[in-house]
Amino acid sequence: MKVNPVSNPYMNFTGSPKLIKDADKLCRFISKEFPAISGTRVLTFKSLKNDKKFVNYVSYKLLQNRWARDDAWDLFKPDETLDFYRRFVENMKKYKNINCDDYTKLAQVILKVNNVNSVKAMLLRNDLKKLDHAVLLVNVPKSNFCIFYKNKDLKNIIVIDPWLGFADYANNAVVRYNSEFAGFLGLGKKYVPIHFDVHPNPEISQQTVDYMKKTYPQFIQKKGFMKTV
Repeated sequence: MKVNPVSNPYMNFTGSPKLIKDADKLCRFISKEFPAISGTRVLTFKSLKNDKKFVNYVSYKLLQNRWARDDAWDLFKPDETLDFYRRFVENMKKYKNINCDDYTKLAQVILKVNNVNSVKAMLLRNDLKKLDHAVLLVNVPKSNFCIFYKNKDLKNIIVIDPWLGFADYANNAVVRYNSEFAGFLGLGKKYVPIHFDVHPNPEISQQTVDYMKKTYPQFIQKKGFMKTV
């Protein structure tokens, strides 16, 4: 998926614009280093929209691959996060069978390598209906498990969405999900308030960070990357 730099008329400058530039850089880096295919993405290919049999076949094969991979991950205990993330990144490189949730794990690893804390969140409509899309959040208040529409903290929270290829402040991201990304999320023309429901990814140990730095030095960004203060 080609990722374009963020260009947003709703940009909020209450925080440093460098944060958004760095977060956007992370999205572009992931897209370049870890190109993705998935059943969801296959369904969006216009050239294949009339070949439902082939689309269903490819989607099923990709799903089979994910089942086998996820079953292997389930064998690891929570304290074996190095094994989890080692296999996780290796499989992403090898199979390129990746979805939005996978991208949040990868982005979280890269941020952790650069001493930046983040948390995964699922998108919810205002009626709490799941939108089946995961993103990564930075600068989230520790007390928030579900971050609601018009929450005063939205202007400071950064949404990193590697799957859709953009990063922005949360209040701006809600606008973008209702406009340029409404079709992907299955939203109609009517504006829909969106909540961010926090669901943390597996813990990332220092051992995992050290391994990633050694094995994937390209994960290491310049000093000051995503610095929030």
